[in-house]
Amino acid sequence: MKSRSRAASLCLAVVIVCSCSILRKEDPEKNVKSFLAEFQEALTKSDDEIVTYFRSRQNRDAILSVVNILQNQDPFIVCDAAFANSNITFHHNQVKVEIPITFRVKDLPSKDKESFTFEIWLTTEDRTFNITQLDGEGLYQAFARIKNRNEWEADRKLALQERLWIYENARKLQQTFDSVIWYSTYNLQNYFYVVDGPWTNYFLDNDNRHLRNEGVQMGLVDSKGDTIVPVAYDLIGSIGFEDENLVEVMLDGKVGYFDVAKKQVLVEPEFDLIIPYGRDHVWAIAKQDSIYGWLDGQFSYHQGFPSEQVRQWVNKFEFLKQNIRLKPDMHTFCEIPSAEQTGNGIIVPPSYLSKHRIFDEIEANISTTKVPVNGWTDYKETTGSFLETITDGIQAVVTTIRERYLDGREEFYNSSTLVFVNERLDTLHVASISGQELSMHPIDSTLLEVRTPHDFWFGEYEASDETNLYQHTYFSITENNEITQLKSNRLYPQTQFVMLDSSYLMGNFLVYSSVTQKEESTTFLSVRTLTFMRDEILASYGYAFKEKEKIAHFQQIGDWYTPRFAKVEQFERQLTYNDRYNLKFLNRILNLIQKPLL
Repeated sequence: MKSRSRAASLCLAVVIVCSCSILRKEDPEKNVKSFLAEFQEALTKSDDEIVTYFRSRQNRDAILSVVNILQNQDPFIVCDAAFANSNITFHHNQVKVEIPITFRVKDLPSKDKESFTFEIWLTTEDRTFNITQLDGEGLYQAFARIKNRNEWEADRKLALQERLWIYENARKLQQTFDSVIWYSTYNLQNYFYVVDGPWTNYFLDNDNRHLRNEGVQMGLVDSKGDTIVPVAYDLIGSIGFEDENLVEVMLDGKVGYFDVAKKQVLVEPEFDLIIPYGRDHVWAIAKQDSIYGWLDGQFSYHQGFPSEQVRQWVNKFEFLKQNIRLKPDMHTFCEIPSAEQTGNGIIVPPSYLSKHRIFDEIEANISTTKVPVNGWTDYKETTGSFLETITDGIQAVVTTIRERYLDGREEFYNSSTLVFVNERLDTLHVASISGQELSMHPIDSTLLEVRTPHDFWFGEYEASDETNLYQHTYFSITENNEITQLKSNRLYPQTQFVMLDSSYLMGNFLVYSSVTQKEESTTFLSVRTLTFMRDEILASYGYAFKEKEKIAHFQQIGDWYTPRFAKVEQFERQLTYNDRYNLKFLNRILNLIQKPLL
C-alpha cells in the first residue's frame, strides 16, 4: 500500500519542468518522440536520480506518486505506457501529448484491463522541452480502479452478497410503491424509504445536485411493506441521528419528528428549525419564523427560552460548535438498493445543519463497506466554529468542515461555511469557501474581504512562484444588510475589488529554489506573481499580449478570455477605477524591482 499512501497527496495537475533534448526545427514531431523516449528511459533510474530531472514546487512524494505508477512498482498491476504510439498535436507554443496507457493484472487469475489516455503538455524554452502539465489525477484514478477491482475482489463480492436479499426485498416492494429509493438498517431492522411520484437521486450528480424532486411524497416501511412512517412527507431524515428511534420529517419547508418504534408523530412538522438540546428538561429549541420556543421531554411546545443560559447558547451559535462526524459507525446510513450503488452511503442530517449549510440536505458518497466500492469518502465532519462581528447589525458564523477522502489528490479536504445573520439571528446569506484558518477584513461598510491560505490554483496555472498565498473572496453589503458574494474570473480578485497597497504584496512566503532544490522564505511577492496579477487585469479586458504563450495560457485558464485589443489605449476608458489604479501600482512596483535605482 506504499504507492497508495503516496498517491493520496497527488495534485490534480503536477506541474514539472524536465530537461530534454535540443529542438530541431526540421522535424518537431521527431524531437518530441525523442524526448518521450528519453523520459521513458529515465524512469528506470532510482528515485534520487529521477528527482534530479524535476524542478517542481510539489514535494518529492507528489512527484514520485506519478513516477511509481509508470515504473510498475505495484506488485500486481502493470502499467503499459505506449510512449512510441503517442498522439502529438501542436498548439501555438505548446505541444499536447496523449500517451496510450493500458493497465493489466499480473500474478492473478483475472484478465481485467483498464485503458487510459495519459495527457501531458510540453512547451519550448531556450531550445528545450518543458513538461508544464501532467494529468497525474487521471492516471491515478485509472490505476486505482483496476487495483481496487482486483485487490479487494473477495471483499467486494462479500459486500454485494450481504445485500442481495435486501435488493430482492426492495424489488418486491417496488410492486406496491412507485419507487423504493433507499434502505437503511437500524437496531437490526431494515427500513425502506419509499415514494409516490417520480424520484431522481439528483444529489449523486455534482452538476444537478441543486435540483429538487417536485410532487413526490416519502414514507418508511419495513421489510414486509408495513407502514412505519406514512407516505406523506417531502423528505425523511436518517433514523436515530439525534435521539433513539426518532427521525426528522419535513413537509412544505417545515420540520417535525416521528418515532419509528411507536409509529407515531411526536412533533408535527410546523417549525422552521428544531435544534436538539438534550439537557435538563429541554429536549430541543424550536423556531417559527423569528420566534423561538422549546420542546420539553414530552415534546410539548413552550414559547420563549427556558433560561438565559439557553438563550446565549442559541445567540452564540453554540450548537454549531460541537464536533459532528458523518461516519457509518456513528450514524445510520442509507444506500440505494442496487448492485451498482453498493457501499455508497447516504445520510440525511437534521435540517438545522443543512439550513446553516454545514452539511448538504442529502450527503452521499461516504463508504459503508470494509473497502471502498462506490463511496470514496471515509467521513465528513465539523472541526470548529466561531462568531465574528462584521458590522453593527451583521455577524458571521464560521464553521470549518473537513472531509477525509479514500481516493484522490489529497487525503483531507477542508472548507469553511460562512453564515451571515442579523440581530434577530435571521440568516442573510450562506457561503462556502475552500480552505481553513479563515480571516475576515471589512474594507469598509459595503465590502468584506475573506482570506484563506490556498495555493492549489496558483500552482496549477503557474500564476505564482509562492506556494503559500491566500485566496481572496469578497462580499458586498448594502444599507439593507443584503449580502452578495462577488464573482470574479481572476485568480487574484483583490485586483478587481480593492485598491492594492503594500500589504497585499508582503508576507511570509515560500518559494522553491532551483539552485538548492528546497523551499526558501521570502517576504515580498516575486516578479512572476506580480506580472501575472497585472496581466490578469489586462486579460480581463481582452488585451492581446505580444507573447503568444501568454495568450495561450489565459485561454487555457478560462473561456472568459478573448484577445481583441492590440493596445491598452483601445480599452483604457473601460477600465474601472480600481483596475486603473492597480495597473499603475503594479507597473510601478515591477519597474522598481526589475530596474535598479540610479
